[in-house]
Amino acid sequence: MSSNKEQIFIVGVSGAIGNGIVRNLGKQNIDTTAYVRDESKAKTLFKDEIDTGHLRVVVGTYVSVDVYTKAIEGHTRIFLLVVSDFKKPTLMSKIKETFAGKQGIIGYVHTTSEEKLWKLADEQPDERSLVVLCPGVFMSNQLMADLQSVKHLNRLVSSGSPPSTFAWIDTTDISDCSVVILTEPIEKHDRCVYEMGAELVTQEQRAAIFSKVLGKSITYEQQQAETLYKMFISFGMSHSYAYDLVSFPIEPINGHVTPQMSILINRPLRTLKEWLQENAEAFQ
Repeated sequence: MSSNKEQIFIVGVSGAIGNGIVRNLGKQNIDTTAYVRDESKAKTLFKDEIDTGHLRVVVGTYVSVDVYTKAIEGHTRIFLLVVSDFKKPTLMSKIKETFAGKQGIIGYVHTTSEEKLWKLADEQPDERSLVVLCPGVFMSNQLMADLQSVKHLNRLVSSGSPPSTFAWIDTTDISDCSVVILTEPIEKHDRCVYEMGAELVTQEQRAAIFSKVLGKSITYEQQQAETLYKMFISFGMSHSYAYDLVSFPIEPINGHVTPQMSILINRPLRTLKEWLQENAEAFQ
């Protein structure tokens, strides 16, 4: 067993953020429980961590509390990361209420969920702590949104104007920050809300970064919102989610840069260029 008295419960371990948290906690020999829906996948993904004896896998669902209620006993902290189902926008808030700005469907599911978490924390402020991370646009989203257009058309495409700007963040920074919060004294971070953005990059600047890293000319193309909306709908997206994805890039600036996050993770936040250099093969 770990000499660290913390017992950490993780919900949402299959993605890059949860994956990084579990592995980093394992490196620190901190006893951790991963709450999963797919036992076989989790045991394959975290075989080394399980073999150390510091990681336990519990199989349950997001709609029933029976398994969760028993499994959570004895734990001191919980990290909650739930992937949204935008066809059922109330699901995320129900999950967060069970386990632990409003604009568009994406804003709704996140804001409503956080409001419920704050309510739960404030009901028993002496016993419950809460820290909220508010990251900008995941750099890894480009593996979904831009992969095909870069590989086959040599261009990035969205409905935003060339000067429109995003605050990008690497999921590695999010998981590393989460591990720090989960392992440092609770009172240090209690009630903190941390925005996370590594750098502001315009669409044209992003195309230039792609061009330099990939060694070929990548241009940016602004398409009409209606065209992109129809494309997203054809992929099976719901109206509300497709509408938000089309609307989001139209704003001149989305998110904020937070270099002060380096105080927490003890290193500079990773840049878009660094992320792309590690993932360049996928776009070739």
